[in-house]
Amino acid sequence: MAEVRLSPPVELHTVDIPAGTVTVVRDDLLPGGTKQRALIPYLQARRGRGTSTFVYASPAPGFAQVALAHVCALLGTRCVVFAELLDGEPHPHSLLAHEYGAEIIACPSLAEATTAAEAFAAEAAGRWAAPLGFGDAQFGSCLREQIAREWHFIGERANPVPTRVWAPVGSGTLVTALRRALPGEVHLECLDVGVLDPADRRLRALAALPGVSVRRSSQPFLRPCDDPPPIPSNSHYDAKLWPLIREHAAHGDLWWNVAK
Repeated sequence: MAEVRLSPPVELHTVDIPAGTVTVVRDDLLPGGTKQRALIPYLQARRGRGTSTFVYASPAPGFAQVALAHVCALLGTRCVVFAELLDGEPHPHSLLAHEYGAEIIACPSLAEATTAAEAFAAEAAGRWAAPLGFGDAQFGSCLREQIAREWHFIGERANPVPTRVWAPVGSGTLVTALRRALPGEVHLECLDVGVLDPADRRLRALAALPGVSVRRSSQPFLRPCDDPPPIPSNSHYDAKLWPLIREHAAHGDLWWNVAK
């Protein structure tokens, strides 16, 4: 039952652009966005190794905190989020994570949230601090399997079948999984929204993957997009792709909209 609720087939919509239309993966319709699709097997594996409390340090507008809280609620597992404040206040995504049952501990910055989360996790047995964006090999494998399944669904329904996919980059977890799951002839056009330092090794590794182009947003991550798209999209993250898609996408391209 949990798998059905967490990873239903993708919903595909089309959005008009000057070149025609782009197909949009509407994972903004999932309570936890794309990453919730892989979280059940990921968290269950950690529970099998003794984890009883999942800990996470989140950027203020990050949506992984929502996905984690949502899935932990379904599993009946404790979730503690050390959440960066935005302008001194909890971001609505942190409040949504709290509604799903997460314990929210406010922190002035992401760096302080990360330090506090790691210290909290080390204080007692059974606590585990998940990496930013769930960026480890095990989650990447779970996410790759889910994306490969959804790509088969997309291939049956999209016309034409996309050969170029537009996606955001935060920690790089999603795009890495996309590259490993999608056929080699599919090109990935990616926008680094500025979660990581430009010199971060994760960004360098991503840019070195075949068939991946990465450009960096001119807007700071904590500043919402100036030009919102015509669908619900995370204003600090996915939505910043919209001006690029509108200007540069070709008819039949795919936009992977991760969250709202």
